Amino acid sequence: MGQGVVVAQKRVLAVEAAEGTDNMIRRVAVLRRPGLIGRLLRHGRPPVSEQEGGVLVKAAKPGQDFRADLPGIGPRTVRLAKRAGLAGIAIEAGNVLVLEREATIAAADAANLFLVGV
Repeated sequence: MGQGVVVAQKRVLAVEAAEGTDNMIRRVAVLRRPGLIGRLLRHGRPPVSEQEGGVLVKAAKPGQDFRADLPGIGPRTVRLAKRAGLAGIAIEAGNVLVLEREATIAAADAANLFLVGV
């Protein structure tokens, strides 16, 4: 399993695989286009694909070797999350690298996305 997952309305929309975080988020943006998966997710409420919201969660994998492939986010992650209609990003405190910290925070503020360490 990868280092990231996107969830919305108690549903997993994507799990990061070999494609990496950026491409996973891009995949979520495609899945959320109206009508693409909406018909499959109707259960008395608007489908996830037709709503804003959801969270990108980044964390270390179990047994993560921190000498290589450190989980991280940065300004580009925030921009992609906004384009995918996510509400915010949650990271595992102490185990996820925040690249360009000030720029990442500024990008999240500008995009009205939350950033939280858990």
